[in-house]
Formats: sequence, C-alpha cells, structure tokens
Amino acid sequence: MSHIINRRNWLRLAGLLSAGLGLSRWQEAKAAFIPDSVAAEQRLFQEFAQLNNLPPDTIPALKARLFANENPYGIAASAKEALNKASVLGNRYAWMEFAQLKTLIGKEEGVAAKNILITPGSSDVLMAGAAYYSQKGPILTCRPTYDDLLERATGMKGQVLTVPATAGLGYDLAALKAKALSTPGLSMVYIVNPNNPTGTLVPAAELTQFCRDVAPTVPVFIDEAYIDFLEPAERPMLGKLITEGLDVILARTFSKIHGFAGLRLGYVMAQPKTLQQIKPFTNGEFAVSITTLMAGIASYQDQAWQTYCRTENAKARDYTMKALKGLGYEPIPSAANFILFPIKMKTKAFEGQMYGHGVGIQTREIDKQPYCRVSIGTQAEMETFVDAFKKVVG
Repeated sequence: MSHIINRRNWLRLAGLLSAGLGLSRWQEAKAAFIPDSVAAEQRLFQEFAQLNNLPPDTIPALKARLFANENPYGIAASAKEALNKASVLGNRYAWMEFAQLKTLIGKEEGVAAKNILITPGSSDVLMAGAAYYSQKGPILTCRPTYDDLLERATGMKGQVLTVPATAGLGYDLAALKAKALSTPGLSMVYIVNPNNPTGTLVPAAELTQFCRDVAPTVPVFIDEAYIDFLEPAERPMLGKLITEGLDVILARTFSKIHGFAGLRLGYVMAQPKTLQQIKPFTNGEFAVSITTLMAGIASYQDQAWQTYCRTENAKARDYTMKALKGLGYEPIPSAANFILFPIKMKTKAFEGQMYGHGVGIQTREIDKQPYCRVSIGTQAEMETFVDAFKKVVG
C-alpha cells in the first residue's frame, strides 16, 4: 500500500475494529498501563484517523468490512458443532486427529498422507518457504501478487526476481518459464492462483504444463488460498503432479471459503523430502489446536456449506462487477472473493472517504495507477459499498 498503514497493520486494525474498540476510547496517556503490543496496535487508530486529517471521533463504525478477503457467512453449522464438542478436549494436544484430516485431503487431492503437512493457516508455510528458499537462491515470480512470502524473503536478505505481468495483470507463464530455465541458482518459482490482489486465474491446463516443464529443474510453489472459489470442475487439481514425483508445493488455507480466518488452519502438499526441508521453519502441526482441527475435519466434509458460500460469493461479486462497470470503471475479472479495479482518486483520499462512509477497503498503486481492492461481502454489504462508492466518486 502507498501510505503509512501497510497490509499487516491494516489487518491488525481490522481485528481491533471487530473487537469493538472505539477510536475515541484511546488516550496516549494510558499507554503505560497496557502491553506494548496493544499500545502499538491502538496507535494505528491514530494513524488511520489522520487520513484526510479526520479527528478520531468523526470516523463511524464499519458498516461493511471489506478489506481482508474474509468469508462473511462464517463457519458451517457442522464446524460449530464439532468445535463445541471438541472444547472439552481443549486441555489436550491434537494427536491422531491429524491423520483423519490427511486421509480426507489425500482422497480428494490424489496424494498420500506423507505428502501433507497440516499448518495453522497457510501463512505458516509461506513464511517457512521464504525462510528456506531465500537462503538457497533467488525466488522468481510475477508482480503484482501476494507479497508476504516475498517480503519475508527480502527481509532475510534473499533475492526476489520478477517478470512483468500480462496486460491484464495476470501471470505471464511463458516469461516465467523462460526466466526460470535460464537463471542459474534459482531456488523456486512462486505463483498465486487465483492471484491476490488481482483475482486473475491461470488456466488449469496451462499451469499443469508449466509445472511439468519447470518443476524438474526448479521447484514450483503455488499458493492456492482462493482455489475453493472455483467450481470443482475448474480447479487445476495439481496433486497429481506431486504423485508423479515433481517438485511442486501447494499451499492451502481454511481461512477463506471455510471461514477459519480466526481459527487458523491450513495445509501444504509436496514431496516428503520437501516437507522435511521446510518443516523446521514452521511452527509444526502441534501449533494447530484440537478444537480447530476437529472443526476443520467437519468443514472439509461439508460440501453443501462450501457450495453455498461459493454461490453467494459469485452472486455478490457479479453484482459488484456490473455496478462498477455501469459507473464507468473497469474491474479486472476475478475468480476469487475480491475485486481489483483502477480508481480516479489518490489512494489515501479514496480510502479515507470510503471509511468515512463506514466501508473498509484496501488501496494500492500499480505502475503509478491507483487501485481499489474490495473484498466480497454479503449482498447487503456490497450494496452498501456501491452506495458509498457513488457518494465518494460523485
């Protein structure tokens, strides 16, 4: 992002908002009486209030929380029931239960249990990938894309190489392949599919062929956080490449369609040797609580809930795309639960004014062009977004 609140700080701010901490309650003089970490997070309210020089008390509560790509429908009823039942086991570590989830994943993805590592969300394995591969050589990707792994790698003195995105801000597989096969010492290729923040999708057949061409030489790490928003028949199903012996790494999360953003559950699929190499850089499977794990097992099997969330997301996304186009804007076609589109205002001013109408969104600049990335909420939330957008842009 182009202003003082970066993506991670924005998410921390969002967490405070959801916890009901009012902006007007914060007083700097009270900082000595609360932990430093809390004081640092609450100061973000002051930073955000300074957008457009708005005093804190003039900023209303959020009507639509559309900045974190969360599932607005929550977790499945089956997951809630499993979570409640497992609460009596909250004094125990998960143990044999990991095998149950791995069996379900393996059956669906066509891989063996030895190819699966359970993680607390996918961020854990992204950070592990950054730590391990950044010390082996440069990481190659296209930008714009999800930057957490890349920023961590850079912070560890690793090198990130990029090739330009396509005109539609998608991954240029031909350019990636040429660069990957001609760059000595490359440690891995990083792809996010569907991509974030663009929502663009690499077609399944093209991505499969890319992996077959590149993975024998350079590992291919694919972040599939939003893959569940595709209809099952449209998904690449790259587990078969792992079964073929290719060095392909697939990161998944329950944070999106399963609604587990606050529960923290994910998994990674790869060759056993690869998992052993990156595992020391993770928090390990025991970082997943038994309550979360049991809820995840229930949610993974609840296809009806996933279908419902996918369907409602598509409806609200289509409504928003149509509304934006009707106002003369050109959103990038999205396969995920968010939309990216160019705006005609400076990012700070736009973000502050949208927030002033109670709508939280994200902004960024790509090639000096300001963009808005809006998460897809409920239909009512997207109508609130469109109404606020009309007021802000005139």
